[in-house]
Amino acid sequence: MGKIIILGSEKGGVAKTTSTFNLAYALAKEGKKVLAVDFDSQANLSTCFGIEDTAAVPVTIGHLMMHRIEDEELPDASEYIQSRNGVDFIPSSIMLSVVEAKLRLEMGAERMLSGILEPLKERYDYILVDTCPSLGSLTINALSEADGVIITVNPQLLAMMGLQDFLKTVGKIRSRINPALQVEGILLTMCDARTNL
Repeated sequence: MGKIIILGSEKGGVAKTTSTFNLAYALAKEGKKVLAVDFDSQANLSTCFGIEDTAAVPVTIGHLMMHRIEDEELPDASEYIQSRNGVDFIPSSIMLSVVEAKLRLEMGAERMLSGILEPLKERYDYILVDTCPSLGSLTINALSEADGVIITVNPQLLAMMGLQDFLKTVGKIRSRINPALQVEGILLTMCDARTNL
């Protein structure tokens, strides 16, 4: 049974996507079966995997989430899981921003991602989810389904302040929705060891 790990941060520009991409390939190099999920409407992870026009992708995570919201059957996994150099991934697009707006009005909104990832857990050792830089409904959805979270932080004052808010949210998710959620670690990115900070 696979482990779902999200990479999250309240702040943008802290190398969350790059860390997800590199971790996916590092785990694959160790012989693990990995699925990376681009859960950000900016679709930067999809671009990292070589998709130039994300709007042209017929089935993305946004489409799958809409199927869940509308209580429609999901398409076959072969229609939305792509593969690059030994790593499988589910791309994203701007469609996900429409989903985020709709989630605010849905009952059980925080569990929509569960119906997509849960059936895939038996096929993978790790499912890595790259989240958007906010504490909105999409990030809460990902945290509600995750076994663990890696929080990416660059060592600057504003990012450290965002870390405190993110940890509070993780605590709330653990106590109210997902008691199995664990903080796997805090990943310092873009470090410059020459500075006092």
